[in-house]
Amino acid sequence: MRGLAVFLLCAALCALPALAAEEDGLFGAEELEEAVPEEAREILGDAGIGDALEPEGLLTRLWEGALDALGSVWREAAAGAVKLTALCLLISAASALAGEAAREYMNMAGCLAVAAVAFGEAGEWISAGAAAVAELHEFSRALLPCLTAAAAAGGMVTGAAARYAATSLFMDILISLTRTLLLPLAYALLAVRTAGAALGNEALNSAAKLIKWLCFGLTAGLMTVFTLYLNLSGAVTGAADAAAARAAKTAISAALPVVGGIISDAAGALTAGASLLRGAVGALGAAVVAAVCLVPFLSLGLRYLFYKAAAALASCFAEKRLAELIGEVGSVFALVLGVTGAAAAMLFVAILSAVKAVGG
Repeated sequence: MRGLAVFLLCAALCALPALAAEEDGLFGAEELEEAVPEEAREILGDAGIGDALEPEGLLTRLWEGALDALGSVWREAAAGAVKLTALCLLISAASALAGEAAREYMNMAGCLAVAAVAFGEAGEWISAGAAAVAELHEFSRALLPCLTAAAAAGGMVTGAAARYAATSLFMDILISLTRTLLLPLAYALLAVRTAGAALGNEALNSAAKLIKWLCFGLTAGLMTVFTLYLNLSGAVTGAADAAAARAAKTAISAALPVVGGIISDAAGALTAGASLLRGAVGALGAAVVAAVCLVPFLSLGLRYLFYKAAAALASCFAEKRLAELIGEVGSVFALVLGVTGAAAAMLFVAILSAVKAVGG
């Protein structure tokens, strides 16, 4: 009779989590799969939580997507750099044939022409960076609750809540900074640097350096504070969760001498299942973040490299300020890349800390 009672109790305990999972869609896993951005779907296909249990497939799709994108991206980046180099060569040839009085006007016209060509590409990829940050922010609204629920089910109730609150807060701060300050400052950097090069004004060039320092400093400072806060809160809440889990197991076993041990073992099995789900959610989330950032990262990174190479080549024959202006355009791409990378890194750090944490 006692054996039958224990069996019925265990069956009830196993049925409750199953019903909850069915009702909530595995801690919001269905909502997470539906929230995958279209750009990521084009690379990852219809990958879901089940596919994330074997992440090699996701990595293969990311690699194939990178190879597909690289073919067109590097040609576009190289074409822009070649165009600017040819423009500098043309201006230099015209300046050499012009008189001393006209040479200054030729260099000024060259700076404006370089800016006209660069503004088109810079504007396009500043917008692309802003769109990628916005998509990551939108995806995080489905990823973080799902990851938090799985972590809490695995015994990290306090740590999961603290991690969710910190990541959501800093993501909101980053998206607000991006929209209201960082990306507008990227346009301002390009405009101020163009004016400084065209007029030969060192005050404007110094202002451009200040803008660049401010943008990179804000991004790096926000990431530093976020990582530090996450590490400190994880250390404190992780110890608290582990202690609470051990106390709960001890109390159950002591209060219910025979059945308590079975309940404690069942809870351990459920915790292991939640940890497995947490790992799958983390793998899918990381793959989606990488897929969203894939094309912007490749495009911005290659443009930065090609523009720096074009600036170095142009410095061999063109006016110094023309070559420096091309290099500054490359710095604008680096700035947007840094902002986009900060949003991606924030989610990667949150995913890694949730997956690696131990609940006890």
